[in-house]
Amino acid sequence: MDIFHRHRQANEHSLAATALERAMQIAEYRPEALVWKGIAALPQTPDLAFIYFANAAQALPDRADIHALVGRSLLAQGHLKLATRYLTTAWKTHPNDLALRMTLWQARSQSEAPAELRRMILAHLPEIHTAQELSQVLKLLATQTDAPGKVGVVRYVPEQRVIQGWAIDLHNLQTPVALRLEANGVSIDTHASAPHPLLSAAGLPTTHGGLRVNVPNPTAAVHLHFADSTPLLGSPVFAMQAFVPPPAAGGRGDKQPVDVLIPVYAGLDETLECINSALEARKLNRTPHRLVVVEDATPLPALAKALRVLASKGKITLVNNAVNLGFIRSMNRAMALSPSKDVVWLNADTRVHGNWLDRLRQVAYSDVSIASVTPFTNNGELMSFPQSRASHPMPSATAQAQLDDLARQTDSSPVEIETGCGFCLYIKRSALDQVGYLDEVHLARGYGEETDWCLRARSLGWRHMGAANVFVAHQGGISFGAEKTLRVAHNNAILRKRYPDASARYNAFCLRDPIKPVRDQLQRARVANLAGLSTAAQKAFWSEQIAQTLHISGGDAHSESVFSLAWRHEHHRVWATLQAPMRPLSLSLEFELPGQYEQLLETLRLLPVCEIQYEQLTRCPTELCGLPSLLGLPYRIICRDDRLLSQDDTFDWQRFACAAAAIQLPWQALQAGYANRLPDAALLPTTHAPASVADPVAAATLQRVLLIGDSLSRPAVAQRWLSLARQAIREQLPLILLAKDDGPWLKALEATGVVHRLPLLHDFSLAERARAAGCGAVLSLDDAPGADWNAPMLAETLAVPLFANPGAVATEAGASALTSLPFSVSQA
Repeated sequence: MDIFHRHRQANEHSLAATALERAMQIAEYRPEALVWKGIAALPQTPDLAFIYFANAAQALPDRADIHALVGRSLLAQGHLKLATRYLTTAWKTHPNDLALRMTLWQARSQSEAPAELRRMILAHLPEIHTAQELSQVLKLLATQTDAPGKVGVVRYVPEQRVIQGWAIDLHNLQTPVALRLEANGVSIDTHASAPHPLLSAAGLPTTHGGLRVNVPNPTAAVHLHFADSTPLLGSPVFAMQAFVPPPAAGGRGDKQPVDVLIPVYAGLDETLECINSALEARKLNRTPHRLVVVEDATPLPALAKALRVLASKGKITLVNNAVNLGFIRSMNRAMALSPSKDVVWLNADTRVHGNWLDRLRQVAYSDVSIASVTPFTNNGELMSFPQSRASHPMPSATAQAQLDDLARQTDSSPVEIETGCGFCLYIKRSALDQVGYLDEVHLARGYGEETDWCLRARSLGWRHMGAANVFVAHQGGISFGAEKTLRVAHNNAILRKRYPDASARYNAFCLRDPIKPVRDQLQRARVANLAGLSTAAQKAFWSEQIAQTLHISGGDAHSESVFSLAWRHEHHRVWATLQAPMRPLSLSLEFELPGQYEQLLETLRLLPVCEIQYEQLTRCPTELCGLPSLLGLPYRIICRDDRLLSQDDTFDWQRFACAAAAIQLPWQALQAGYANRLPDAALLPTTHAPASVADPVAAATLQRVLLIGDSLSRPAVAQRWLSLARQAIREQLPLILLAKDDGPWLKALEATGVVHRLPLLHDFSLAERARAAGCGAVLSLDDAPGADWNAPMLAETLAVPLFANPGAVATEAGASALTSLPFSVSQA
């Protein structure tokens, strides 16, 4: 790359290009070379630039500038929604990168509705501290017809005891705006008449726009608003003294009482359900505790009234914040109310059951080094069930009670986890005394604060546990709503800087997944519980369509709405993952084959499966082919490969095929060959909608980017693709080939410079990725396609033409002949 840069700076373009191509062949330099090739391609061929930039970003995920370039390549093609989605995902990881933020605002301005764009700008303004970005967003705001003309931001600087910020009128930048300040019942009229360096640097007024208010004596809140009563962003300002933790008071170990702290802001029904569930469970818990509800200036009068009624009856201890302090400030002050008590954070959108508190405390005091305990839940990061780090629907009260009772009866051992989760977090006072309280200075108003506390505690030798014998339901998102994304991104950036090794540890933990055994224990308990119910009672756990088909295939499981058994080979082990749409949360269990085959059979016998459908047979564990006879179920085969025609001494595929109730082939053209090899098999007639054949005239103007439609696992086919790539180099064809999957031939194909991996982008579908790469068609070089021919499905998914060698199957699939391409592939 140094040679490339020297030639580039000397304007020796031919030599620079040669050096760059050489760098593309070296793994160490390839990502950087991709970036420079993308920069060169961006003005004229942004789709090609996308391929280069996206593959470079995958190799260099920490380079925010490359993510910004991916976004620019999408914008240049007019893929506005795709650009916004990609840049938003990158921004969450790199929220402070200016180039990325600027490109994201450009994408948002073109893809978002005016009202949504305005909401985003106003939400982000308090976090904008660079003149370039401020100038950009204010220009966007000024062009909106319904946007407020006056806008401003204020914040409190406790070290200086001042409120400072800026305020301007976008429609009259030359005049200082009038403001009103209210504090302690006193109202003062003023103007934003001071210079402000950020405004000046952004090309806005240099003589006014800034404001500075001294607050020598801290007060609860200072309200600042324009003359029309519109508040400035950040108002009311919390001009109060910094939180000072109370001195450690000591405690009585596992005998000391507990404060259950419930912060409340919005969500009337959810909050009352949470409080009532804790009140109902109170008599079942031997742990002395009180419910402390922190009402954080709720905007709902009905909620405030309901809380006052509960407090007047002595059911809760009510703390009313005069102004909205946010989660961190509220919880710090609530945890300091009783310096000798353990505390439990309990979100207002949760529901507890039974002796939940006793079980959490038992885990907390099972070892002196334990700082916090998090229960199982449907929505709680690492402790989410049935899938970790996923948000599942909140179960009903009855369903949750069943899950919690099963968890209690299973009584699985606690599992050490990396960090706790704040939806329901038991914290020992001894840990709180040593670790300290939440950071309300540097972290924003919520999200990530428990991670910061847990990582601080871990650095001091404390541990965090998951209580698998408690299940607390959690809805999620009630209090903070759409503001969550901004808070998470802001705070996560701070945490990555504070704990640089935490992400690697967390990722390693997730790969190990030590919580999986206890998740499986609870799942098996659910299955065992099902076995003890009557047939009529079992129906409540399934959808109205009781009789189900079990889909057997390789790779990932099907959606949660169907019964599926997905097998995979992992090193020298074989696993089968069973998934079923069990209520209230899906059933998911993993079995190692052949050792746990009997357990798999026992589980399947309890499920309402009426038939089995095999959807992939290549590399399928033959044990799974014995399921129909052992379960007494009919089965059908959807042929997506030619395994039934293979000669295998270890398994009789011909007998297996003939015993099937039906065999569905993908192409009518294959029917005769299968009938000849499997004369006694029940082959179903194949029917297709009329195939759409690509217009030969349109083929003449075909885009240069083609998706490889063949599997590169077959050497003969892969060799044809290598020959075509080399032909493209010799004849200087304007051709780019995209490989959908990795494989042993990909490296050799990429070395030609003609073949590139179709970029893998998080949460982007295959069709979206191909569209962003400018893919104009799917191409197949397979001269004898069988049941595993995937090219037609790819073309249909991408809604592009298919080109293939002539033949009966290709004709049936509606493929155009290779001769209609604007270049010859005869040598391939």
